[in-house]
Amino acid sequence: MSAESAPLPYGMKSYDKLQTTDAERAFYRDLIEHRASRRQVSELIVPGRAGAPFTVTRGQLLRIECHEDTQVADLNLFNRDNPREQFSSSQSRAVHGSHLTIGHRLWSHPIYQRPMMTIIADSMDHKHSSDRARPHDLLFGMCDEKLYFRLTGKHGMPNCRDNLTRAVTELGLTAEDVHDPFNIFMATGLDQDGRLFYVPSSAKRGDHIEMYAEMDCICAVSACPGASSGPHPGGLRISIFESAQL
Repeated sequence: MSAESAPLPYGMKSYDKLQTTDAERAFYRDLIEHRASRRQVSELIVPGRAGAPFTVTRGQLLRIECHEDTQVADLNLFNRDNPREQFSSSQSRAVHGSHLTIGHRLWSHPIYQRPMMTIIADSMDHKHSSDRARPHDLLFGMCDEKLYFRLTGKHGMPNCRDNLTRAVTELGLTAEDVHDPFNIFMATGLDQDGRLFYVPSSAKRGDHIEMYAEMDCICAVSACPGASSGPHPGGLRISIFESAQL
């Protein structure tokens, strides 16, 4: 077998070419260092347990922030010009690992395999907690009404799938377009048996993540009603900026 046809080795190092370059990292650092020159173009408050749609243009900066108290955010992304190109948690997980932070990208479906957004700021502590949970999860899917019914026997419980479905409907999409989310602020891990677990998020009012839009995106977010947000979900502040450096 020739070197050209040999398969890449398994493991994270096989994705080194998909990481941000030195020049890109310098560009993103410059955006952070010049925060004072930003111009805010929109702001959206999403109440706890609710969802909302919004649009981000290529080159803009998206900030998702805990508004009043702890809050997990389930985020869906779509290419504005071709919504079939959507965020892929599995592709992003393969490139960067199970939890995202500064320098990591939100990659689109493997058919397209393009960066949609790049994380440029993150206020959360990514050291493992005592139970080895970390924030900004790519392991879990979203909570949904059918799952809650199977677990509790109750219908109509607030859930992220319904929140995201209502949000994407406003964008001209359908329930079938809702996909596995980027679970911002959600603290998760794997136990010794390889089973997923989550703990209440340690995010607090003012904690945030900022992303640079690599393409024009339509977005849907759910302020998760589930236990991962703690007993009193505090909602989200969605802010979109333009930078004078661009």
